[in-house]
Amino acid sequence: MEFHMLTATIYIDLNDDYALSELQSIHDETFVMYKFEVIDGETIKFLIDAGEHRETIAAVLDGNDAVYSVEPIAESQLLITKRSSGVIPIIRENHGMFQRMNEFNGTGRMFEIVVFNREDLKNIIDGLRELGSVRLERLKPFAGYSSAFSTRQGEVLELAYEHGYFDWPRETDVKTLADRLDISHTTFLEHLRKAEKKVIGETLNSGATAPTIPEDIVNAQPDR
Repeated sequence: MEFHMLTATIYIDLNDDYALSELQSIHDETFVMYKFEVIDGETIKFLIDAGEHRETIAAVLDGNDAVYSVEPIAESQLLITKRSSGVIPIIRENHGMFQRMNEFNGTGRMFEIVVFNREDLKNIIDGLRELGSVRLERLKPFAGYSSAFSTRQGEVLELAYEHGYFDWPRETDVKTLADRLDISHTTFLEHLRKAEKKVIGETLNSGATAPTIPEDIVNAQPDR
């Protein structure tokens, strides 16, 4: 398998209000959210930089039934565990990997993600349309990942992808995959982590000039 990774910036304006939408009444500017963790299909955990509004935001979120916990971190951050609006699980289920910082303001959400191929991206966009109006803000295709991997790293990454290791929930485990290659699960994880690091590193260091967005992705978008 040859990997043709894509970096995509996606904006969605949700059809409905959710817990985070309430924060617009406190601070009518964009909030940064990062360090995502999908706990299960319905629950997510992440950090936001709440700034000087941390105490007010915590009080508002504590009173929302969709929010399970709000914990102060450092001087201005909040660690939030809540029921998902559905955006993050859709991205994760289609092998999307979150990159950099992401933002929200009212019903708007902006995500920068990496996907393995165009089909995964189209599936993400189709899934998100069930939740709101979607725009593909930016797409940066690039090639050369296969040559960036050692032979074993490529084998490990391909096997993990094909057997659903990156799906949510996962369809396999490290031991099963390692047995297929007749290596220890520790060795398998070491190769997988090195391959993932190269994927993320190459993505962050990819050229600043945005190339032409492929026609099939453009046509997948709704009219603005």
